[in-house]
Parts: sequence; C-alpha cells; structure tokens
Amino acid sequence: MLVIGHRGAMGTEPENTLLSIRRAIDMGVDCVEIDVYYVNGQLIVIHDDSVDRTTNGRGKLAALSFEQLRCLDAGKGEKIPTLNEVIDVTKNKVDLNIELKGLGVSQTVVELVQALDKTVRNHITISSFNMLELQDAFQRDSTIKIGVLANAKVGEAFEWAKKLNAYSVNFKYSLVTKNTVSKAHKLGFKLYVYTVNSPSGLQQMKALGVDGVFTNFPERALAIGLR
Repeated sequence: MLVIGHRGAMGTEPENTLLSIRRAIDMGVDCVEIDVYYVNGQLIVIHDDSVDRTTNGRGKLAALSFEQLRCLDAGKGEKIPTLNEVIDVTKNKVDLNIELKGLGVSQTVVELVQALDKTVRNHITISSFNMLELQDAFQRDSTIKIGVLANAKVGEAFEWAKKLNAYSVNFKYSLVTKNTVSKAHKLGFKLYVYTVNSPSGLQQMKALGVDGVFTNFPERALAIGLR
C-alpha cells in the first residue's frame, strides 16, 4: 500500500511548501500530493483560492500578482512554490499527484507535463474533483495518468473513471468499503483513500486492501508498516 504525503507532510510542516514536500520525501513516502492553481500566467501550488489561511497575506489569488504571491510567507519563511519547483524536488525520487484546483488549469498543466522527460512523466498523476477539467486533460493527452477524486456519489465517480480511462479513483475515507475496493479493482483502477491520519484508520484501510492512503502524517503510516 502506497503512502502518499498529503500536501507534503502537512501534519508537521506548512502545507504545499517545498519544506513540507522535502520532509515527506525524507520520511520515505512513495508519492507526494499537491494542489495547483493557474494564476496570472503561473502554476502555483496552494490549496485555497485565497491566501488568507495558509500565508501571512490577505486576498484572493486572482487579485494578486505573481510577485505579490511570492513575497508572502507560507509558513516558516517558505514561499508559495511553483509547480516547476515542486517537480524539480520530486522527480526521480517519488511519484507526484497534481490536484487541479480552480478553472482553466488543465491545459497549462498538461503542456508542462508533456514537456517533461518520459521517465518523469510516468510518475505523475493528474487528479481533480472537477470532471470537466479532467476531461479536458484527457482529451489533450490520453497518456497522462488520471485520478478521479470523489467525496460522494461513488457510482458516478466510477462512471467518470471509465470514460476517462483513469488510472485511479481517489475516494474520501468514509466512502471506502470492502465492496468499493472490490469494484475498483474489478474495473482495473487503483483505489487511493484520503485523508487517513489515525493509526486505526490506516490499519483499517490496509485490511480492506486499498492501494494507497493520502495522509497528513506519513510517519505514522510508515511506523506501523503499511507497505
């Protein structure tokens, strides 16, 4: 079972920062998950559509220039990173799950991934809750791995996964049962679960046979030997 660092190692470091990502890699994760917006011509790594929660700034992403965004403190003196910077840190070390946030981000992410070396591309998955963004990515390049995110409507998520020839379905913890896992595997999808932080929850997911867990605390998953 893969251990996927959720926004890096956000349980111990500022989420979606290079510090958090490096910490997750040092812990020994198999994959890192990050969130990406396309803002003012740049692919930036941040979860929210504003900077209020995760930085010392205020305002919506779209209202701030790239230079203004980069001047903010995202925690412990870290800057909001770009997707290119994250890829430079993760490539040839761990897999990378890029969650598309906002609208109109898929085209630029696909173009960036297409420009990468094939060996690096093979370790990248694009995921989203927005099926239209995933559909656009799939239509632009059907060779890029797709992850269908869902926090409800399991049946609908499976239908989208089939349409998009998805690599994985990434389901909320509360949706996952033995039947869910069985169906995913029968259809040929990996099943990854978010966000699992408690030792009991991690053990439960292992017992159900899921393929991976997104966790804020990779060290917990690794400490109890989930692989």
